[in-house]
Amino acid sequence: MKDTSKNQFIVLKIIIFLIFIFAFYIPSFAQNKSEIIIEGQILDSLKKPIATASVGILEEGKAVQTDSLGNFKLISSLEFSKEFLNKEVTLAAQHPEFRTFRQKIILKLYQKYSIRLSEFEELKAVEITAKLNNDDREISKIVLDPKGLEHTPTGTGEFSQILATLGLGIVSNSELSSAYSVRGGNYEENLIYVNGIEIYRPFLVRSGQQEGLSFVNLDLVKKVEFSAGGWQAKWGDKLSSVLNVDYKTPTSFAGSASVGLLGANAHLEGTNKSKRFSYLAGIRHKDLSYLLNTLETQGEYQPRFTDFQSLLNYKLGKLDKNGNFKNKDKNTTLSLLTAYSQNSYRVFPSSRETTFGTFDEQVRFFVDYTGEELMYYTTYQSALRLSQKFSQKFSMDFTISGVDTREREFVDTEGSYRLSDVNNDITSDNFNQSTLIRGAASEYFYARNSLNAQIYSFKNRSSWQLGNRTMVEFGGEIKSENINDELYEYKVLDSAGFADVNYFVDTKTTLNSVRTQGYAQISHFFGTDTAQWHNLTLGVRVHHWSLNGQTFVSPRLQYKYQPDWKADIQFGLAAGIYQQSPFYRELRNFEGEINKSLLAQRSVHIIGSMDWDFQFNKRPFKLIVESYYKQIANLIPYDVDNMRLRYYATNGAKGYAWGIDSRISGEFIRGTESWFSLSYLQTKEDVDFDERGWVRRPTDQRITATIFFEDHFPDNPTFRVNLRLLFGSGVPFGAPNNQNYRSSFSNPAYRRVDIGFSKSLVFDEDKRIKSIWIGLEVLNILGVENIISHQWISDYVNDVQLAVPNGLSQRFLNIRGVVKF
Repeated sequence: MKDTSKNQFIVLKIIIFLIFIFAFYIPSFAQNKSEIIIEGQILDSLKKPIATASVGILEEGKAVQTDSLGNFKLISSLEFSKEFLNKEVTLAAQHPEFRTFRQKIILKLYQKYSIRLSEFEELKAVEITAKLNNDDREISKIVLDPKGLEHTPTGTGEFSQILATLGLGIVSNSELSSAYSVRGGNYEENLIYVNGIEIYRPFLVRSGQQEGLSFVNLDLVKKVEFSAGGWQAKWGDKLSSVLNVDYKTPTSFAGSASVGLLGANAHLEGTNKSKRFSYLAGIRHKDLSYLLNTLETQGEYQPRFTDFQSLLNYKLGKLDKNGNFKNKDKNTTLSLLTAYSQNSYRVFPSSRETTFGTFDEQVRFFVDYTGEELMYYTTYQSALRLSQKFSQKFSMDFTISGVDTREREFVDTEGSYRLSDVNNDITSDNFNQSTLIRGAASEYFYARNSLNAQIYSFKNRSSWQLGNRTMVEFGGEIKSENINDELYEYKVLDSAGFADVNYFVDTKTTLNSVRTQGYAQISHFFGTDTAQWHNLTLGVRVHHWSLNGQTFVSPRLQYKYQPDWKADIQFGLAAGIYQQSPFYRELRNFEGEINKSLLAQRSVHIIGSMDWDFQFNKRPFKLIVESYYKQIANLIPYDVDNMRLRYYATNGAKGYAWGIDSRISGEFIRGTESWFSLSYLQTKEDVDFDERGWVRRPTDQRITATIFFEDHFPDNPTFRVNLRLLFGSGVPFGAPNNQNYRSSFSNPAYRRVDIGFSKSLVFDEDKRIKSIWIGLEVLNILGVENIISHQWISDYVNDVQLAVPNGLSQRFLNIRGVVKF
């Protein structure tokens, strides 16, 4: 184990000093300002946000309007704050289509409210129609408001790391990677959409530090929908989950800029004078050099990851003076989404020292490196969408999209290692020194790999409302996939004077194929009011792939019921067939050979759910409990090497997964939202190339728990503390190139605690700068040495192989600042 006590002491002193500054200096500065802030969200009876509603304090005589998500923020003047602080005032909200809301409140420095407006009686038909599209009607689906998520202590602000904290049934075991698994699946079984187009991950990456930025730019996000299983037929064909992200459509000028030790972001949004044209653009840069220096492998790290995204919208047709369509029943919108990323990961490793084992029998692994690793890839993605609303009840979207990615990997490294015992006699002069050499050798790794891929798609999505209670949705997609891959890599092991090439791959592959997909679904709402209702959705998908000639059909069902109880409880049931046609990674086996006859994996989902919205101590809370069972056939087995999945490229296994997920969220501290999640999972497989029967799958992580907790000073809510805790029991692993020992061992549990201290400065609406946020983050504050994978080394003394753990990042101090204007 590395001797880091001195560094840890220095870090702790820095943390204590900065906490002192945050706790005493900055709060006192903000208190001199003494402005009153009231923020929150306005919803209708179906919990849908109400835009353009007016909110204000009657005694002050001024109001603000809610945005497209129903959010508002009231900032009172200094004079009014001094006169009415801690006194009773009237908070009011109104909208032409809803009853006026008024409530007496005691004015504090900071308050947060969720206001529910009641509809007029004549809007009952509209209310019933809205139920067809309400997010509460779908099973195993969580809708997330991105507001404030950028303050979650993750170091880089990566959306995937935030999602792993927020979602249901999601597991992430590496802070360096954007990959996550859901209910026993792997990360390649997850669907990701941004504005309706499917997002792809890099193909050649071996480890999390090579991945770069995930596609989702949190600065641009309007809404996030996540389903952990049993999703409707309108979404695609994969086994585990679907994530749908919608980017914002700006209505006014705004922007932000942020900078930290691990990267920087900036974004702009706005419209032209007539509001016919709107733009949204963001740029991000991530540099993990400081964080990677906490890894066991020392060297010169040069990771550089940059991307740029933009969304342009243009309204076709006649507009009123506010930029809205004059004819709301018939209108046309054209939008263009573009994204370009340039990523480079280069490292010159120098040495590594890892001590592992028990105190009674410790072993030290030391390596001297020469050479370098280089991986770079550029990706360009674009989508042009035409949205046509023919009437109030019928609309269609047409999308043309394309992806072009070019990836290169160059490796030329040699590592000379030795494996030795460690003297654990604390009375000895040679305590903690290496003694008996168990093994020594050198390994040379050479790779020259390249991959070019182009994917083009034409897609249609349509919706047709039949009456007030029935919604029909249908669509289709034609996709062309072109992949050119060249692999050339080998390893040479030099031990005891004998050199042996123990691994060699030299392949060239060209794949051209076409996928054709289609879906149709119908949703029907039963009920006349919000007290009791039923919602039933039936759908089917059809998928054909030209490469293997397979066509499959996937029927799906969702049913949700709210009884007429005093408690606001909903029960749900989802069932269906979910099939995943193989992509390039699944087709390629360990030797680089392609199996073009590989069939789609098939999973049967059965999910039962309960959602309970309740009040405790006059604060809103929500409890979600879901149980599930998945039966998987035509399973393609794989092994995990760090973050890379190595498939056997055969349909030679069957499997299952079952478990239960629970999540409670709400205002544990008034004015802030926190959540707690707890899950149990069991997933196993039976492969046909061994006789062991059912064994644990590589993602069999039995117990997982996540906590996000936010607190603030009662008299100064702009000073906040965010705590993020992740726990996951150990996942299985096995010896390489030995099928009889797959999943025979288990990793230690993954444990991580991140904490963030922040201070917000909010300025008047008429100021150019709207707010400044300053944050101090201590990542992995407990200094837990989590393990991502193992390197197997021969012990010649005992004639065995030892699994040397490959660790993740250590404790790290990060500072971030965000300016919004």
